[in-house]
Amino acid sequence: MLIYVAGKYTGDVDSNIEAASRVAGILWEAGHAVICPHANTAHFEKKWDVSWEQYLEGDLNMISRCDALVMVPGWKTSRGANLEHAYAEQLGIPIFYYPDIPALHKTETTSPEQCKAFREIVGQMYRTHLRKNADYSPANILATGEVGLVTRLWDKTARLMSLTGIKFKSLIHEGVALPEKPQNEAIDDTYMDLAVYAIIGVLLRKDKWGK
Repeated sequence: MLIYVAGKYTGDVDSNIEAASRVAGILWEAGHAVICPHANTAHFEKKWDVSWEQYLEGDLNMISRCDALVMVPGWKTSRGANLEHAYAEQLGIPIFYYPDIPALHKTETTSPEQCKAFREIVGQMYRTHLRKNADYSPANILATGEVGLVTRLWDKTARLMSLTGIKFKSLIHEGVALPEKPQNEAIDDTYMDLAVYAIIGVLLRKDKWGK
C-alpha cells in the first residue's frame, strides 16, 4: 500500500523530522511505499517562500492518492496533522496510530500484477480527464446535468453489450414502477461501481485480473 506519514513538524523541527522518518523507515521495511512529507520538504522553510497553506494543500493532494495514514505520536498537538487526519476520515482512508501499522493487503500480496495495473489505469483515467476537460470544459456536463451523464453512461453500456454480443429486449418492464429512492445502494456508489468495473474490464482484457 501507499502510506502517508502524518505528524507534527513545527517546534523541535529536527526531532519531529527524525520521528516521522523513523516511522517511514519501519513502513518501508514492512513492504509499503511511503510518503513522508517531513523528509520530503525538510527545512524548506529556511530556503523557500512557501506558505503553510500551500504545504497543507499539497499534503492533502498526496493523501487523496494514498491507501492509509499512519499518525506519529504527538500528532494531536499539530494543526496540520489534525486537518490531515480529518481529511483522511472524510475520504474513508484507513488511519493507523503508530506503533500500530497496516499489514500488507491480502489482495496486493496475492495479485500484485492486478494491483499494479489497477493503479496505473486509475492514473491514466485521471490524466485523460485533465486533457479532455481542458478541451470540452466543464460545460460539457453542466449543460445537460445528470440526464446527459446517464445518457453517456447508457450509450457506453449499450455499446459494450453490442460489441460483446449481449442481447436484450428491455431493461425496464412495462408496469414496473421505479423506486423513488435507492433502497440498497446510493446513486453515487453506482457511479463509483461503474468506474471500477470499467477498470476491471480493461484489466481482464490485459490478462492482469487475478494475477
